[in-house]
Amino acid sequence: MRVMITGGGTGGHTSPAVAIVEELRRRDPRLLIRWVGRSGGMEETVSRNADVPFRGVPVEGWPRRKTPRMAWTLAKLAWCVFRCALLLRAFRPRAVVGVGGYVSLPLVWAAQRMGIPTFLHEQNKRLGMANRLCAARATRLFLSYPDTIGNFPAGRARVVGNPVRSGFISVPPREEALARFGLTPGVPVVLSCGGSQGARTLNRALSELVGRFTPGELQFLWMTGKSDAPAARETAAKAGPHVHVFPFIEDMPAACAAADLIVSRAGASSTAEIAVLGKPSILVPYPFATDNHQEHNARAFEEAGAAVLVKDADCTADRLEALLRGLLADPDRRATMGAAAVTLAHPLAAETIVEQIISDVYGGGAEE
Repeated sequence: MRVMITGGGTGGHTSPAVAIVEELRRRDPRLLIRWVGRSGGMEETVSRNADVPFRGVPVEGWPRRKTPRMAWTLAKLAWCVFRCALLLRAFRPRAVVGVGGYVSLPLVWAAQRMGIPTFLHEQNKRLGMANRLCAARATRLFLSYPDTIGNFPAGRARVVGNPVRSGFISVPPREEALARFGLTPGVPVVLSCGGSQGARTLNRALSELVGRFTPGELQFLWMTGKSDAPAARETAAKAGPHVHVFPFIEDMPAACAAADLIVSRAGASSTAEIAVLGKPSILVPYPFATDNHQEHNARAFEEAGAAVLVKDADCTADRLEALLRGLLADPDRRATMGAAAVTLAHPLAAETIVEQIISDVYGGGAEE
């Protein structure tokens, strides 16, 4: 089977792409696949780590306000569509899978006009711009939420959830996860992560907060992002051995398995992973996310009783300290939140998506 996958810009788009690639490979050991994205974007690194050949195009995001740069952006977009048409003719995929982000637009747009089946996945509760533009011609639109906001052909839409990487389906036992990070058994663990790029608001609050707890009270796994890591390490050195700082955590499934509570942004992949693992969480939506989609994601968790939503402007050390002390002193509430999170999980999302692709493209049979 030949498949081209496109999308990126954030971990919220690349993580489900990797999950879909994993499942495609499991179904078809002879799979031929290419990833198309922005040259130099994070998707190029992710595709390399996933051992997927990458093809780059110089696409850039559409300006959110009127500016002379719009003409240049439009010209680059037209060139990228032409470039993607050439890539499609050369590779001859049986399907194109778009996982969102502006980088997905040129390939999906070109594929649809060349008669190639296109499959779109929307991770957020509000349909993103690229998916809005391409939904009408899509062979299938996969949704993460039953009440997704936006206009799309309902007859070709299917709610499947947000795919998560296989590592989140079978995480290590908690004792093993604690040992991997050098954590002390019997002391509660809080994982703070701001997504693939870190989060300045969370890091600022944690810098004031970590020193208010002693090693016997609480342990922190603190993923800061690259730029804030040096300052966070200085803070951790003063706070004590219970604060573990990482610019990026490679083994995130183990980090989540070790955590009693997760403090996180509300990106689509982060919330999907929290749901699959059944972890209680404090969600701090990034206020400048496109279409405010992180707040929509967080509100879905809050309404289900799975998380506490804290607005970015309210995310202070005092506010987080009060929440942490209250939740860590109430294991029954944490258990209830974790159980509620599981009700939002779709652990078989990647399998469902790949089964539907095979069904739509091959009529239910895999290519020989």
